[in-house]
Amino acid sequence: MSRLTSEPRRRAIARPLSLYSLLLVAFLSNRDRLPEADLPPVALLNSLLHLLLKPAVLGVPLALVLRRWQLAALLMPLMAEFLRQYGAQLWRVARPPKPISAPRSFTALTYNLHKEDEHLAPILSVIRSLNADVVALQELGSRAAACFERELARKYPYRSLQPYPDFPSAGQGILSRFPLSDVLYWRHEGIVNALGHQRALLSVHGVQIALYNVHPVHPGMVGKLFDARPRQWEIEQIMARVAAEKRSVLLLGDFNMTDQADAYRQITARYYDVFRRVGVGMGYTFPAWRYPQARELTNGLPLGWLPPLFRIDYAFASEGLQALSARVWRDSGGSDHLPLWIQVAV
Repeated sequence: MSRLTSEPRRRAIARPLSLYSLLLVAFLSNRDRLPEADLPPVALLNSLLHLLLKPAVLGVPLALVLRRWQLAALLMPLMAEFLRQYGAQLWRVARPPKPISAPRSFTALTYNLHKEDEHLAPILSVIRSLNADVVALQELGSRAAACFERELARKYPYRSLQPYPDFPSAGQGILSRFPLSDVLYWRHEGIVNALGHQRALLSVHGVQIALYNVHPVHPGMVGKLFDARPRQWEIEQIMARVAAEKRSVLLLGDFNMTDQADAYRQITARYYDVFRRVGVGMGYTFPAWRYPQARELTNGLPLGWLPPLFRIDYAFASEGLQALSARVWRDSGGSDHLPLWIQVAV
């Protein structure tokens, strides 16, 4: 018997996979009884769950090759869960959707700028290349806002750019080819490191849409170890505002959550995830560390090669808007987020 298929080698592979499977299946079976707002370890596990499910996809065929039938049976529920959630997105990699032409459609972009205020030419290039009808900006700095007013005024005649000089991460902005009205900016001041939010009425092809540019706080930046309560509270406040809308709703932004978070399930109970419905691939948007100015979180480590591993930038829409297309742009323009572009029809 070869070393690869020897019994000790098989056991060395099978044991950690079995432990991984038992622990993760136990977590998934009890997740509904484990609110992440009360349990920081659960919030962390939810944030990593899309990655933790992936080994099962490779583990099942490996277990079958090693003739570990019990291990394969243990891993199959995890592989099935991954494929249930992400299979349609991955299938569209092999069979990309055909472009759809709709006369009452428009495009939108959500783009976290990483409070960049110096290297603005690459960011301008990204915005111009994507050519969206509406652009929702997070972490808008004062110099970036002035630059956009100067460079993009003709392209986007309707603008609401609201930097927050005392805390640049809280700056928000909307650029639009369509008329904007009733624009509101706010921060939840009771939250440590509270970020910014915007709400505006967008008039598209004669139809008014409630546009929200959202940026709830990350569980890792509230002064406690991965405390999801402030983010959950912000999402609840935003959902209360949105519930009062009497028109179609489009929520764009950096939500600082993965699609396994409790808050994600709360949002998608009422509004659909545009990328999940029509996007291709996993749609990861963070971290994008190719540019040196984006590597604030790396502590000087040369991690520019690391691909994005998390999807935290989203577009959610009410059923009055039809999802046509969604894609993550390949270039961050110097931000640590990749922009998300969508096309929807009224």
